[in-house]
Amino acid sequence: MTRVPSRLLATVTVAVLALSGCATVDEGTGTVDAEARLAELTDRLGRAASETYTAVYALGTGEMATVVSAPPRTATISGDDRLLIGPDGVISCEDGTCSRPPGADDPPGATGIVTPEQVRAMVSAAAHTPGADVVMSTETFAGQDSLCADVDGMSAFTVCATEDGVLASFRGEGETTLELTRLTGSADPALIA
Repeated sequence: MTRVPSRLLATVTVAVLALSGCATVDEGTGTVDAEARLAELTDRLGRAASETYTAVYALGTGEMATVVSAPPRTATISGDDRLLIGPDGVISCEDGTCSRPPGADDPPGATGIVTPEQVRAMVSAAAHTPGADVVMSTETFAGQDSLCADVDGMSAFTVCATEDGVLASFRGEGETTLELTRLTGSADPALIA
């Protein structure tokens, strides 16, 4: 199972707190202000927190993962591993054993995939990284039109989000990749309990 490198999360946190400036975006027709386009992508990713949906992803490891969102609860499930986030805190389940980990503000990647919140922080940091190169594009995943950013700055990654803000694709360092294969506008309450 692929885990989000703690070094990558630390880099994102430092970048969000410490950096300011502008990057450029190449859209094939010229250079545009990256802050505005990446802010649009950041806003999209933020909208997903208020949406009810079930998203199924293919991971770079060949495994599948499911994200079930029924605000204010979200569950990320991969095999026997689950990460439950809700108003009562974070519960991490690995190999059938569940616990409430310390530091719930930075939930562990028990499922081996990045969360929309982690990706949103990375996109926000990229918008404020001086000299970052960003190529914006649109792609379709599971029938959903998605806005994408290919970022090369403090870290290199590619991220796409649907119009409703659901994470459609992420490719980062190592084997940290996911791609949306199915999306429905409903959530099974049993999966987020």
